[in-house]
Amino acid sequence: MSADEIKKAFDLSAKLLAHKSYQSLTYAFIHYLTSLQQVDSVASYEVFGDCCEQADYSIRRFPLTLDEDFRDGNSELLIEFLKASKGGITQTINNHQSWVFLDIIKDVKPRRCLLIKGTITDAEQVMIEGLFSVYANQVALLDSKERDQLTELANRQTLDTTLNDLVVFYRNSKNHSTQRFSWIALLDIDHFKKINDEFGHLYGDEVLVHFSRLMEQQFRHTDFVFRFGGEEFVVILNNIDLAGAINSLERFRKAVAEFEFPSGHISVSIGFTMVDPIAPPSLHIEYADRALYEAKHRGRNQTVHYEDIKQSIHYKVNDIEMF
Repeated sequence: MSADEIKKAFDLSAKLLAHKSYQSLTYAFIHYLTSLQQVDSVASYEVFGDCCEQADYSIRRFPLTLDEDFRDGNSELLIEFLKASKGGITQTINNHQSWVFLDIIKDVKPRRCLLIKGTITDAEQVMIEGLFSVYANQVALLDSKERDQLTELANRQTLDTTLNDLVVFYRNSKNHSTQRFSWIALLDIDHFKKINDEFGHLYGDEVLVHFSRLMEQQFRHTDFVFRFGGEEFVVILNNIDLAGAINSLERFRKAVAEFEFPSGHISVSIGFTMVDPIAPPSLHIEYADRALYEAKHRGRNQTVHYEDIKQSIHYKVNDIEMF
């Protein structure tokens, strides 16, 4: 590499290292790759499950794409790459088209990869290899920061970013279905303090871990699950109507009630609301929290939709203001 190329590589690496979230980091890396002269397109993916060993896997494209009619035309080729890849960079020709596959196979959850359509020169390949090494290490570092250490679910910081992306998506979407939306639900383990008091915090931690695994098993790979803090969790259900959202949340609530936790049977209360592109992201959490409070107030172990209680909350607020 020439002195100018070395300086360019150093500058680009420094820019990648400056990013503080997986989303912004990946946007920046994609922007660089698409700037290459003979690159036609770049797509990034998150892979849930093992497509080599099991049928239960899912691939989610980045940036977030929730259009009901969206189909990724690279799916079959991507699966071929995933099954053959041992990590790193792979190049191939498919249907007379050049492809480059970048795969982070270790130290992150879910598996992350990028697919480049187009031709790259030898000099560009050297640059991409160096930058991809920086990108992969940074993804692993950010993943450890954006994931809750105990449950390994995405943490509240990641929730804020994801919810913001969702709101922006729906604000910009012109062709999205009028029946299928995203819904955000706040879940709270009932009487969790009693578990800690009676059995100790180690048992409490075991309950949280089992609860998290149930969330990953019961909800779809297209949904997003988070640990909100303490015994509170969040799930965002995507591309589903109201009846489907209620069925999904109720199915999870019943699965929790039937599961044998280390401390015995427990229950969960759930409040949820639709992701409204007009409302600021923080307001969605507030609405879900109000619905959760109502679920607790009604006796716990139930699911409450914010729309069903919004009017009564309005009256209560007015009463307080009047008296």
